[in-house]
Amino acid sequence: MRLETVVLGVGLVSLVLGATAQKAVPDQPKGIAAALFAKASEDDYVGAETCAGCHAEHVAEFKNSGHAAYSNDPRAPLSKRGCEGCHGPGKFHLDEEHPENVAFTKLSAKESNAACMRCHAETMSQSQWHRTSHQQANLACVSCHQIHTNTPADEKLAKAKIASVSSPLVVAKPATKKLLKADEVTLCSSCHQAESAQFRLNSHHPLPEGRVTCSDCHATHPTNKARKTVDIVKEKCASCHAEHTGPFVFEHDPVAGLTGDGCAECHRSHGSHNPKLLKSFSRGLCASCHTEKTTTHYPGRTCWSAGCHVALHGSNSDSRFLKP
Repeated sequence: MRLETVVLGVGLVSLVLGATAQKAVPDQPKGIAAALFAKASEDDYVGAETCAGCHAEHVAEFKNSGHAAYSNDPRAPLSKRGCEGCHGPGKFHLDEEHPENVAFTKLSAKESNAACMRCHAETMSQSQWHRTSHQQANLACVSCHQIHTNTPADEKLAKAKIASVSSPLVVAKPATKKLLKADEVTLCSSCHQAESAQFRLNSHHPLPEGRVTCSDCHATHPTNKARKTVDIVKEKCASCHAEHTGPFVFEHDPVAGLTGDGCAECHRSHGSHNPKLLKSFSRGLCASCHTEKTTTHYPGRTCWSAGCHVALHGSNSDSRFLKP
């Protein structure tokens, strides 16, 4: 009886552990690429040398790609090595009757992303990507990133994106990184043209001058690492404007994070017609919150330039911000 109880207990523990392990498995990409690799055997992989017979130019320039260091690793499994690591087993592609391969230019955004997630699932899960505005806009990884470098199609796309902006925005364009098809500003501006136009206003963040770029403030897509930190507006602004974020003994409510959008309660993030990226000028900005002062208190100039509330963000000596 005791032996049966032990065996039964071990069985239950194994069942529980098995269910737990099954839940811990990350999102598995599904689609055309996954199906193609699933049915392949080792004999179906022909190697990059065979691919070079027809695609010599792409095979040669791939050595300069950021992917090369990983996909050309001889220790990697055949399903994630060389050309076939992305495009599928070469033997299927060479089948004269039913040629099959992963052609990213012909796949839907969903299928294309699933193919990329075969290797990048450790960076970002499927569920994380599905929550992004880029996914909801039906963008694919290859909408922004290039697998190969300097291909005619990518050069054509980069030129089209530059032409989509009325005039070059950045004085000195930074080098392209993260396998992007163009520099960040050009690439982002091709879709976010309204935000791009705001950087041409008199008061703007120094993006046109090349001192900051879009990803300094924005995360284009979530990552597993990013889930460990909470990214709020104040912390993002404080990375450059620490002198305005305290801590102060007496803090302005937006600076303390007690109201609305924090820093964005008063400032526009990209550009503004008003000085210092302010949403409004003169006392109108303060009056949007301090409505009781609009009829009883009129300094004649802006609340801060009149020499009264000189410590707008916070003060260590005066609760009304009359002194620093």
